[in-house]
Amino acid sequence: MPKLLVLVVVLFATLRCLAAESASPAGSLLSWGELLERCAADVDLAPPRERLVAEARKLAGKPIVRRAHRLADVGKHRTWLDGRSEALEDEIRETFALAMSDFAACNTLAQELPLLAAAYRLTGEAVFRDRVIAQLEEMASWSPLQRPGWTLYAPGHRLPEDGKDGNWLATGCGVRALGDTLGLLPAGTVKAPLLDKIHALLEAEVAGVVDDWSKKRPWFVRDENPITNQWVLPTEGLVRACLILGRKGREEAYELGVQNLLKALGAHGPQGEFEEGFGYAGFTVTSLLHTAHAMAVAGDRRAVDHPFLRHFPLWLVHHFQPAKMVVNCFDAGRAYDAAKQTRPLLSLLAVCTGSPTARWALAEQVGGPSDDLPGLAVRALPPVDAEVAPPLFAYYERATRVNWRSDWGEDATGVWVRGGHSLDQHDHQDRGHVNLILRGRPVLIEAGTPSYHHPLMASHFATGVGHNVLQLGTALPEKKGDAGEYVWYPGWQKRGGVAPILVERLDQAGGDVRVDGTACYDGLARWFRRVTWDSGALTVKDDVALKGDKDVVLFRWHLATEREVAIEGEDTQFRVTWDGVEMALEATSAVRVTQGPLPDHTLAGHTGDDEPGNVHTCVVVQSREAVDEFALTTRVTDARTDSGEAI
Repeated sequence: MPKLLVLVVVLFATLRCLAAESASPAGSLLSWGELLERCAADVDLAPPRERLVAEARKLAGKPIVRRAHRLADVGKHRTWLDGRSEALEDEIRETFALAMSDFAACNTLAQELPLLAAAYRLTGEAVFRDRVIAQLEEMASWSPLQRPGWTLYAPGHRLPEDGKDGNWLATGCGVRALGDTLGLLPAGTVKAPLLDKIHALLEAEVAGVVDDWSKKRPWFVRDENPITNQWVLPTEGLVRACLILGRKGREEAYELGVQNLLKALGAHGPQGEFEEGFGYAGFTVTSLLHTAHAMAVAGDRRAVDHPFLRHFPLWLVHHFQPAKMVVNCFDAGRAYDAAKQTRPLLSLLAVCTGSPTARWALAEQVGGPSDDLPGLAVRALPPVDAEVAPPLFAYYERATRVNWRSDWGEDATGVWVRGGHSLDQHDHQDRGHVNLILRGRPVLIEAGTPSYHHPLMASHFATGVGHNVLQLGTALPEKKGDAGEYVWYPGWQKRGGVAPILVERLDQAGGDVRVDGTACYDGLARWFRRVTWDSGALTVKDDVALKGDKDVVLFRWHLATEREVAIEGEDTQFRVTWDGVEMALEATSAVRVTQGPLPDHTLAGHTGDDEPGNVHTCVVVQSREAVDEFALTTRVTDARTDSGEAI
């Protein structure tokens, strides 16, 4: 099939699904309080209402979150200590830890307080009211919501002379917690003295964010970088605070916030691609949706009708792979069962945008709506038709990714291939990575992403060491210098490298795509990777040429097993087998094929960041001698019989 026709077919399938997303509720959306009243009157929603109240009752039994004012208290009173603080100099450690604890505290309350307020509105029980008021009294003293210090995450960093690095993530989360809670509580619940304190706090937040943009204080304002969540969350705080206080007299501040929000919405891909990947999308798009919803409730639909929010649900659902895995490139965390983490976001999308794709995914892929207010509101909507299932494959040019699955069952085959775009952020050195799930079994994986303070994050997860990609030479990561940072070797991928993908064929039967990773390495004349597959096998053909001195050429294959694999062969041909899977290797020069454990944050059960036992097996294929050209064909097939046993 001609390449142009292939792209047209893929595009048509995607656009047909995008068109289904175009319809949205007309006029102003209902507020969360109005949605809750509607759900309270529906007798069929008694079970989910009871679950929501039961969840709120657990929260009501927890102590309130109290702000830490010194390093020794961070980690107490339900606050969080960022592990990166342990590596910092004494003079900045406390400031950083306090700033990060502000974000964690406000993020926690953005989830908890509205749920408690909803439970009080549904039941009238004093236990919920008293718990909410106690937390609001504590929060009213948190001015600013985000204290300075969030830029001090690495040794050597210092605050500016005025001691300010600007409003940040706690700003948006904290204002959301206050706005949603006040909107859900019955009128008169919060008495005038406390309400006055909250309004004074919000006035200060408005002034602070406006001042940040005026003085271009934060890095993301100076660099005009609306993609990052660091731009979005303070913007949410500004817009929401203006809406809570009233736009009259705050027109300029509100419009600054709205324009910044529209810049963020317009910075992403035309097919709904979120530039920072699946994991960060859950956090940032939640902020975008809450802001868009609040604006729409007030009659301003400029955000909620934006094409990005219309198209995003399909891009999100296209991360769902068979075997309960997800596409976990970028800083996306683990892969196994991670789709369930999207239930709150999918529920929010369904309520705010009316997305049929989001509603289909809730019903068919993630076990139903979330047990929160958006999830309750989704259950009040008419059932969705299973025929709105999205297409099984897509090529996302801005995300530079091809994803495919043979069907929507968990025993299907799934493939995703990564390139690289110049605008990628929070990405890893993963250009050319190939991922494979073969008839319901993960086979080829990447390392995943643990917490940023994990000692191997910078060396074994984010670098090419954690992905199925090329490396020139055999150097491994090592720390050097006073700051203990990892040095970069020319043979490794460069961060932010551009690696285009050419789609030769992509249809229900499989795919044929090419990745050009040449620009991602110094000293490389070419690295062309061709990936072809169907539901039973995958073949990768690598063609490498160096433009300078000869060097050893090395490829890693991360396997979805902790077991030792069988390796047999010699010279240019080898066979690797494990658990009914066969990997055939054929090179143009003699190779060494070895195996060993590498750290894992992708597979089932590997969710604890600091568990030394979280490993998977990695097969390394490298030329025996330094070469100037090298080609390798890797073919992975299902070696099981029809009964499911290995041949």
